[in-house]
Amino acid sequence: MSRYLQDRYGVPGDKVDAVLRECLPSESAYQTIIMEWIRNTYPRSFVWKAAAGPYSRGGIPDICAIINGRFYGFEVKRPYLGKLSRLQEETIKAIKAAGGKAAVVSFPEQVAEVIGGG
Repeated sequence: MSRYLQDRYGVPGDKVDAVLRECLPSESAYQTIIMEWIRNTYPRSFVWKAAAGPYSRGGIPDICAIINGRFYGFEVKRPYLGKLSRLQEETIKAIKAAGGKAAVVSFPEQVAEVIGGG
C-alpha cells in the first residue's frame, strides 16, 4: 500500500502512515462491522466486545464469540497500520493452545476464513 500511495499519489514515504491514519476508519469502526457481520451470519452466536479496564486481563482479543459451541477471539487491527503487542500475540497463542480459535483480522472476510476453517 505504501508503494502504491507513493507512486500513484506522490505521497512521500515518511508520510504514508500519517495519510493512512487520517484516511482509514478507526479500529472501533472495524470492530462494529465485524460484530454486526458475525451476528447477522450466525444469529445463534454469542458475541461480545471485551472491555478493557483496571480489573480486566490484558491482551484479550477485541471481539469474543461462541459460535456452534466453539470459542473465537478476534483481535481487530486497522489494515496496513495495526500491530500486535507482545501480550496480544501471547494471548492468541494461549487461546489456540486451549482449543479455541484466535486471529488478527480487519475485515469480515478474514473472520469468515477463521470460522470456516473449523
